[in-house]
Amino acid sequence: MRAAAGERTELAWERSALGPLAAAALLLFHHVGPTLGRVLLVAADVLLALVIIWFGRRRDRRIRSVRTDSSGRITVSDGGREVVGAAVAATAIALGTAVVLAFGT
Repeated sequence: MRAAAGERTELAWERSALGPLAAAALLLFHHVGPTLGRVLLVAADVLLALVIIWFGRRRDRRIRSVRTDSSGRITVSDGGREVVGAAVAATAIALGTAVVLAFGT
């Protein structure tokens, strides 16, 4: 049961990593061509995708190593830091993308 939950979580994080990779492809191969701003955003998108995959694998390991508390309930640490970190990074990259697309740098 725990292995399946961990695997589902890891797969969900991996699916989430596809978004930044798709955004990177669209930025790099836009009709204008690659510029320095676009290349930097592509690098940030690829780095974010790798970090998201790493978060998913780390989360899977945490789920597989669950603990039992004093009342006998199974506890797993929450993934709040990973979720907030990925969301903040994705928001910053999205804002950078909007600036690059709006001003054409």
